[in-house]
Amino acid sequence: MKETEKNTFHVLENVIFLKKSALFSSMKTSELRAIATIAQELQFVDTKEIVRENDVGDSLYLIKEGSVAIKKVIDETESIHLATLAQGECFGEMALFDTEVRSASVYAQGSCTLLCIQREELFDLLIDFPTIATEFLKIFIKRLRSANKKVESMALNGKEK
Repeated sequence: MKETEKNTFHVLENVIFLKKSALFSSMKTSELRAIATIAQELQFVDTKEIVRENDVGDSLYLIKEGSVAIKKVIDETESIHLATLAQGECFGEMALFDTEVRSASVYAQGSCTLLCIQREELFDLLIDFPTIATEFLKIFIKRLRSANKKVESMALNGKEK
């Protein structure tokens, strides 16, 4: 198979994957093709650090295969497990829109394959495909609502004591 055929097949495979992802499911095929073209596929082995807490980020990661663990450092000897994300989920989306440091570390759980989307390349796409930004807003709102519910639950549990 020629290299251009491999690349075309790989882009189409990633378009199908993106369409199944909650973040990108409502996007048009042309938008998905543009995203799939800039996405880099990365492989990680079990326990490999993907993102380090307090590093400046510039990428969004989509889990194509496998799962990852998100952990927050408490001190030099302890960290807490915040979440496990699986196929189709994403992390690092805040780094696309600000220059703050990463809020947690992310580690591969078993072997995993990720699609990585870099900030600069995404911003170039937003000029031609502004509706992509709307999809990112949706995921931010969803996660904010979830965080609000957790805070509310913690506050209510504190009042019961």
